[in-house]
Amino acid sequence: MTGASIGAAIGAAIGAATGAVGAPPSLRDRLREATRPEHERLEAGLDLAGPGLDAARYRRVLALFHGFWAAWEPRVAAGIADPALTGPRRRLHRLRGDLAALGEDPDALPVAPPPPLRGRGEAMGALYVMEGSTLGGRVILKRAEGLGLPPDATGFFAGHGAETGPMWKRFVARLEAEPDGDAVLRGARAAFLGLEAWTLGPDAA
Repeated sequence: MTGASIGAAIGAAIGAATGAVGAPPSLRDRLREATRPEHERLEAGLDLAGPGLDAARYRRVLALFHGFWAAWEPRVAAGIADPALTGPRRRLHRLRGDLAALGEDPDALPVAPPPPLRGRGEAMGALYVMEGSTLGGRVILKRAEGLGLPPDATGFFAGHGAETGPMWKRFVARLEAEPDGDAVLRGARAAFLGLEAWTLGPDAA
């Protein structure tokens, strides 16, 4: 990992090696390789745990993430159509709470374009990206603790707290059971590209 980056927020720890020598790659391994270019561009573009992060930039990043999650989270949940899986993994409300604690009105913030997802497999791929952000989010949380933020303004990057690791493992087990791996790959790539466009595009400054 290259230290302080969105890669820590989105992709760190997603692709641990699995399987016996000579076994076909797991879907998780395929996802990691297929989205490597997008991941690396985000890693280079947003440095969330480095010295450039201050309270104002933290607020701006939360606002951008809110715009992405507001567009993608409901569509992903509808595409998967499994509230038991997606319900506990919803985090838009945490972004709204963090922003409110920082004096922002979430309802006044712009929202990203609707995601181009078709079917359950693509929605699962997008959730892979969004849920993966809970892992590296804890790295960013540690950096944010030194910014003098209100105590209730760090809920999003706290992920699922002590349940972050176990919830990720359960999600990966469900992911590996998806019958259309190519659709999952398309959805993950679409999510990375959508997040990149929304957070690093010309209108994101």
